[in-house]
Amino acid sequence: MPRARRLPPEERERQIVAGAIAYFAEHGLDAQMRDLALHLGITHPLLYRYFSTKEALIDRVYQEFYATRWQAEWDELLGNSPLPLAERLTRFYAAYLDALEDGPWLRIFAFSGLQNQKASQNYMASIRVRVIQPVAASLQALVRGEAGPPDAVTMELAWALHGELCFGPICNRLLGLRAGRLRPEDIRRRIAEWLEGRLAPTPPTCPRT
Repeated sequence: MPRARRLPPEERERQIVAGAIAYFAEHGLDAQMRDLALHLGITHPLLYRYFSTKEALIDRVYQEFYATRWQAEWDELLGNSPLPLAERLTRFYAAYLDALEDGPWLRIFAFSGLQNQKASQNYMASIRVRVIQPVAASLQALVRGEAGPPDAVTMELAWALHGELCFGPICNRLLGLRAGRLRPEDIRRRIAEWLEGRLAPTPPTCPRT
């Protein structure tokens, strides 16, 4: 193997992470670190100098998603924005779905989930905290006027909306089905329908005789 060009540590780490993202997306997380090092044109010991285990490298790959895709304003938009809930959700999901479609992230997530990797579990835990809980809390406040932590049913409703809207990128990136990207107006319509179902008055029950 040709000797790897000497790089500053920060640049070498970025090179390894970028190469690992592309390699894992193509070959899956079963790929060996030795093969990854060969693909990157560096020695196996040099790779381990930066990442002592494959799990540590996979964790770093997930951190890269948040560093390059997660936008800081999303936390404010979902949690504390004065905008109506429908507008907040439309703006968030229009940007979030673009982030999922851009790059190999869903393929890596799928490989990680199939192998029960801690990284994918941490990612879903983060989605629960940063997306599902604030959406559910806002829905609960809107529908029932109740502040505070959302109940289990409202959490399930927020997960249902998230899953419905994320299905398109899953089809496009994982299943090979060209579902097409949802346009902002499509997202707005689906969110309006979801909210309408939550805000519809409950029909009165007939008294038992």
